[in-house]
Amino acid sequence: MMKSLYLGLGIITLILMTGCVFNDEKVEVISAEPSDYKIYLYNHLEDKEQSKHYLSALLDWKLKHENSDNDTLSFKESKIGIKDIKFEKDQLPALVISKNGKAVEIIYGKHSDEEEIRATLERTVVSHSK
Repeated sequence: MMKSLYLGLGIITLILMTGCVFNDEKVEVISAEPSDYKIYLYNHLEDKEQSKHYLSALLDWKLKHENSDNDTLSFKESKIGIKDIKFEKDQLPALVISKNGKAVEIIYGKHSDEEEIRATLERTVVSHSK
């Protein structure tokens, strides 16, 4: 009887611990703060290939506007738990542009077009910061 109880408690503990591990999966965050905006790119740590269009668009956009602004735009890389973002794992990569703490543009999914991402950055950040 006692062995059954301990076995049952052990199984429940294992299930709970396993659930916590999966929910604490980390995602990569690449961020920048041009003008009054904040840009966040959330990406899978294990599959950077999915975000290549996003990264390329951000780099092209940065290079295009590097000489026009007095401030040099720098990107920061960090990691956070997937439970701390508002996206599901299958929605990543996700690009969020926010102003005053509120999202003004969101693009997500691995099939997003590089030109669409650049156009969104231009339309949102550049046109509003002039």
